[in-house]
Amino acid sequence: MTFDFVGRWLGRHRDRPGITVDLSCGGRVTLREIDGRPVLAITTAPGADGRCEVAAVPLSEAERRELGQVLESDVLLAS
Repeated sequence: MTFDFVGRWLGRHRDRPGITVDLSCGGRVTLREIDGRPVLAITTAPGADGRCEVAAVPLSEAERRELGQVLESDVLLAS
């Protein structure tokens, strides 16, 4: 999967709720469900051309629960 394809794929699901953490570097980490499966989406800060790159990592249920506990506890993630 290329970053452009993943970005378009995730873009179709922007109306679905998820847990999002904005990073101090300008990037973003989002935990959400896409097509019923937990996914960790990582977005880079905009580059010089204004574009961001996006990657999606499928998670197991155990990984989703563990990561969800961290993201929901208002812990500041270091970038």
